[in-house]
Amino acid sequence: MDWNLLPDFLAIVRAGTLAGAADSLRVNHSTVYRRLNQLETQLQTRLFERLPDGYQLTASGESLLPFAQQMEAQADALERQLTGTDKTLRGEVRLTAPENLAYAYLPQLLARFHHRYPDIQVTILVSNADLDLNRREADIALRATAKPPEYLVGRKVVDMGWSVFTAAGSYTGTTPPQCIQDTGGLGWVAPDASLYHLSAYAWLRQQLKPQQITARGSTLNTLSSLAEAGLGLALLPNDQQKPSLQKLFPVREIRGSALWLLTHPDLRQTGRLKVLMDFLVDALRQDSRL
Repeated sequence: MDWNLLPDFLAIVRAGTLAGAADSLRVNHSTVYRRLNQLETQLQTRLFERLPDGYQLTASGESLLPFAQQMEAQADALERQLTGTDKTLRGEVRLTAPENLAYAYLPQLLARFHHRYPDIQVTILVSNADLDLNRREADIALRATAKPPEYLVGRKVVDMGWSVFTAAGSYTGTTPPQCIQDTGGLGWVAPDASLYHLSAYAWLRQQLKPQQITARGSTLNTLSSLAEAGLGLALLPNDQQKPSLQKLFPVREIRGSALWLLTHPDLRQTGRLKVLMDFLVDALRQDSRL
């Protein structure tokens, strides 16, 4: 059996579809299909049932799964151990960050970092989901969280608060609302269900009446842009501050999270990761928008 085909098998298990597996592996749909057929031919068994709504493991696939997961875990551990002893300031670092931070903050900071460390190449992985640092989906995570996972190590950058924003100039010459109770007759741009896992939006959902909602968005950047366009008020983390938005008032009722830079313990002494984390912590702490 070709062990190099197991990552494709595991990707299909996790995604449930060939398209999802291809996205996670950053290859073509046809490549995953071909590799799966190769693996099934080598093992002389079907590993998945091809169903209308996705791929489901067969009994043979269920038998293979724990062995494939164990091999992946051992390979990842070996890679982390070897990478963790690398003190050189060259090579690639994969940094994952949510959309709002990746676009608004990182490009300018990484341009400065490149001038200081030209032999380190930083790859930004934009994702609002938490990539798995255990499986080396990324090396460093810039993540807003109230409590980082215990299996990761890192540094808290800043505490993050939430405020209500509107389009700049909306209240020229008039008194803006000072608290959530003052907004009862105003329109809002609200998150869709994909953002309800954030405690801030779970709270907001309880405050708004359906008739107040003028538009919805599935990302923080979308909500910010809708508010900029004058469609209504928006509840956003303070890192969304920009000249085109007017901050009305902070929302004290929301339990704030913090911005963290995190990595796997095996990688904390890797030279190129260490200098990038140190640089980003210092630079972000000096940014008045946070």
